[in-house]
Parts: sequence; C-alpha cells; structure tokens
Amino acid sequence: MSPLETWLLKFGYEAPSYILNIIILCLGLILTWALLLSLNVIANIFKKWAQKTKFNWDNQLAYIIGDLRGWFLFSLFLFLITKTLYPKPSHLSFLKNILVISSLLQIGIIGFYLLNSWREKVLIERREKDPSAVAALGLISKIFQVLFIILLFLLGLSNLGIDVGALIAGLGIGGIAIALAAQNVLGDLLASLSIVFDKPFVVGDFIVVGTERGTIEHIGIKTTRLRSLSGEELILSNKDLLESRVHNFKRMWRRRVVQKIGVLYSTPPEILEKIPQWIEEIVKNNENIDFDRCHFINFGESSLDIEFVFFVNNPEYNVTLNYQQKILIKILSKFNQENIGFAFPTRSLHLESIPKLPINNGAVSTSVTKE
Repeated sequence: MSPLETWLLKFGYEAPSYILNIIILCLGLILTWALLLSLNVIANIFKKWAQKTKFNWDNQLAYIIGDLRGWFLFSLFLFLITKTLYPKPSHLSFLKNILVISSLLQIGIIGFYLLNSWREKVLIERREKDPSAVAALGLISKIFQVLFIILLFLLGLSNLGIDVGALIAGLGIGGIAIALAAQNVLGDLLASLSIVFDKPFVVGDFIVVGTERGTIEHIGIKTTRLRSLSGEELILSNKDLLESRVHNFKRMWRRRVVQKIGVLYSTPPEILEKIPQWIEEIVKNNENIDFDRCHFINFGESSLDIEFVFFVNNPEYNVTLNYQQKILIKILSKFNQENIGFAFPTRSLHLESIPKLPINNGAVSTSVTKE
C-alpha cells in the first residue's frame, strides 16, 4: 500500500485510484504555481541587481531563473510526488519519460539562450574591430547549435532506454561519407575559419594574388570577394586564396619610392655635383617624407642618370603619388632655373668628307662613320 493510501486510511477513507491520481495532479499544480511565483520574484531581484553591476553572468542567471517553464516544473513535481506518495511502476515509467523529454527541452531552451548570448557579445565586440569575422562567427555559432541538438537528442534516446551505440556508429560512417563527398566545400569552410582567426587580411585590405588585385569587400564561408581597380568584382575561393602567395599592401606602414632622372651630357661636372644636394633639399621640405639617398649612378646611352630614393610615411598609394608629383614638379622648376636640360633618347650621325677615289670596274669606294 502506498504512503498516500495509508494516510487516507487514517481518516477512514479508502480512495480509488483515480482519486489518488487527481490528488497527485493537484499537488503538482499547487507546487508548480508556488515555485513559479517564487522564481519570478527572485528573477526580478536579480534583474534589478544586475542593472547596477557591469557583469554579464548575473543577467544570464536572472534570465535562466525567470525562464524555467511551468511544464518542466510540473513534470518534475509530478514525478517526485508520484515516486514518494503513490509509486506505481507503470506511472513512474511513464512520468520518467515525460520528465526526460521536458528536461531536455528546458536544457535546450537555456542552452540556445547561452549560445546566442555568447554570439551576440562576440559579434558586438568584433563587428567594429574585424567585420570579416562576423560571417565566420555566425557559422561557428550554427555549428555549436547543431552539435548541441545532436547531443541532446542522443542523451534523450539513451535515457529513454534506446541503445545509441549502433546509431553513433552509423552516424560516424555517414559523416565520413559526407566529408569525402563535400571535401571541397569543407576545405573552403576550414579556410574561411583560418582567415578569420589567423587574419592574413581583413575587409578593406588591398591585396595582390597572382595576376589578380583588388580591395577585399567580403569574406564569406566559401569565397572572398574583391573589388578590382577597374571596377569589376573578383570572386576567389578561400582554399585557393590561402594556397597562393598573397601580397597585402594595406599592412604597409610606409611606401618606398625610387625615381630616376637623366640630364644632358653637356651638364658641367660642378653642376652635376650640386644636383643631389638640390634634390635632397626639395625632398626634405615635405612633411611625412623621409629622404634616403640621391646619387649620380650611371652613364646612360643618351643621359647622365641620377637616382634618388625617399619614403612616404603613409600606406595609401594615392597619397604617395601626390607627394611624388609635388617633388617632381619642384625638381623641374629648379632645373629650369639652373638651365639644366633633361636628356631624351638621341642618336648622332657623323659624316666624314668623301675623297675622290679611282673607279674600279665601275664601283666607287665610300666611307661613312656612324655613331
């Protein structure tokens, strides 16, 4: 005889089974209602306290306490009351299965909330620092959610008395088959994750890959999209991109400019000695530019070659071109003031006087010297 039946007999009442079931249901409803009210009060206290702190765990704890569902608590109380007061094996077996299912659903709700909270927190922190990570982090969150669902499903089957060993073995073989069939997609997926965490480039970087060059606009799960200098969109596979040599020009903190000019051979040596000094002064008069060197380096075919090198302390290519143009214009003005001529490709032809020579068999001998 169950404890509930014994207790009712003390009052001289022998209750039928359906009355006992009704009593248990009523007790379960009363306890569930009382606990829900208590949890609601506790959750409100936690929420008010959480607003005064900078921590995040107290907000999540307040949500978890307030989000415990009535059907989960009711199934829990119903199982405990039945096991304590009216432990019929058939009832306990049925209520245990109900409790397992409701518990897994409640754990799933809380787990999804925690995963989404983690994703939102990370995305907010990454969205401004690294926009390229948003898509990959969203993908990682989805993977975690799928794995979480699979884990809950297997736990549920195991607690319901179903052997999951054969199912896990089948899933393993199926997973291998799927991996072999989708190895290219998985390769691009892993490459995407590698790009996000290793950061060889991010959105906004200007890169050169082989003969292709452009500014990165989007880093996706399978492909990376570039905007070329001519305006069209370039779509490159993440896997192929990582297997190539990538030149990332955005990571430059300054640019090196090598410029060569040629002056006429008629330029006097004393003027040729002053030209490097003039160029050095012109370059140093610009801000954000570091002068490196300037030398007379070569006797060219038609010019005296002078080479100078400077660094622009800005990685932007357009900024470098603006500085280079400004310096070249000042050099041109200085050379015009000093009457120094720029050389251009020329060829001189020297003709000597042709002496009169005797005619041999109708042929005339001539001599021409060409330089």
